[in-house]
Amino acid sequence: MYKYTTEKKSTIGGSPRFARRLICIQFWGQKRIGDFVWGKENFFILYMSLKDNFKKYFSKKRHIVAVTAIVVLLTIIGLNNYLPVGPGNYNQKQIDKIHSLAPRDHFSFAVMGDNKNSFKIFSKILKDVDNNHYTFAIDVGDLVYDGEKAKYRIFYNMIKNEQTPFLVAIGNHDIREAGAENYFDIFGKFYYSFDYGNSLFIVLDDANETRIDAVQMKWLEEQLQRNEQHKFVFLHVPAFDPRPDTNHSLSDKQNAQEFINLMEKYKVDAVFASHIHAYFDEVKNNVDYIITGGAGSELWGTDADHYFNHYIRVEVDGEKISKEVIRFPSVDYNWFDRFFYNIWTYINGFWVTHKLFIILLLIIFILLIDLFIGRVKNYLKEFAAKPR
Repeated sequence: MYKYTTEKKSTIGGSPRFARRLICIQFWGQKRIGDFVWGKENFFILYMSLKDNFKKYFSKKRHIVAVTAIVVLLTIIGLNNYLPVGPGNYNQKQIDKIHSLAPRDHFSFAVMGDNKNSFKIFSKILKDVDNNHYTFAIDVGDLVYDGEKAKYRIFYNMIKNEQTPFLVAIGNHDIREAGAENYFDIFGKFYYSFDYGNSLFIVLDDANETRIDAVQMKWLEEQLQRNEQHKFVFLHVPAFDPRPDTNHSLSDKQNAQEFINLMEKYKVDAVFASHIHAYFDEVKNNVDYIITGGAGSELWGTDADHYFNHYIRVEVDGEKISKEVIRFPSVDYNWFDRFFYNIWTYINGFWVTHKLFIILLLIIFILLIDLFIGRVKNYLKEFAAKPR
């Protein structure tokens, strides 16, 4: 161990402490400088002590490498959780891209939803969207499993290089873990509208799974009063569940009916939702309600007509509107295969979003085991060397 002394710091009165006090009295304006100098000395003592202890416990080269890796991983994890994701106001920037295109009454767009645990299928969908040169694409929610910034960062990195303008709506999973704030910081407003050609597009926020609030309902009706030839509405949670004896839709049925009444009153062409991980298409009073929840998240049903990976291609041609379901490979339609595939989806999703943290824990665990074994070996050597 190192030994440090202050005996020769000053000869005033033969005492370093007396010398410091005298300096402070004599040079009243430099008191902080004196304290700083003395603080540096104490800091140096602390630093050397820590250095000695570090060498004592981390004496091997592999220990130094492990500690360095831990520091690097902690830094990366911290940055992933605290640095901003993207420049902000993402949806508006995508709308600006759409408006920069020459307006046409013949165009197509893509709609998808519920990609939250998916990386492989969702990546294939994104590639197909770009290859088909749609005017724009929209993901109607559950972009992430929960709204942690690190998860949003992974999603954002998947979509940021899309050539096709790519819009998003907010889903119930996206607001978990303080996700609403992260969503707003990255994507902007929770509900918005835009037009293109002869059509109006309205994106809503019903991520609370209960109701569309009164302020938003009033805004929605104002938007629907606009005079576009076609009107399309997008939201995450559907107003009703198309499956009998199942209710995976807005829980406030009166509010849901008010929404449906507005759709009928203003002759909306189509309403797109997800939330249900499947494909359904039902027309009620001349309004087409489409569920498109197949962008890669888990598929629990076994009906081949509904429970498969997909997105929807919509084509507008003057007065005509047509739809096409673009299917992607899905796991076999039986409960056994789907159960284990869905479990694997969750495991893979957890690994992709937390792999740095998992690696960090493994390094710490291995380092601690190595240190423990080293201490045991040293103890046994000392014990064997003791005279009997």
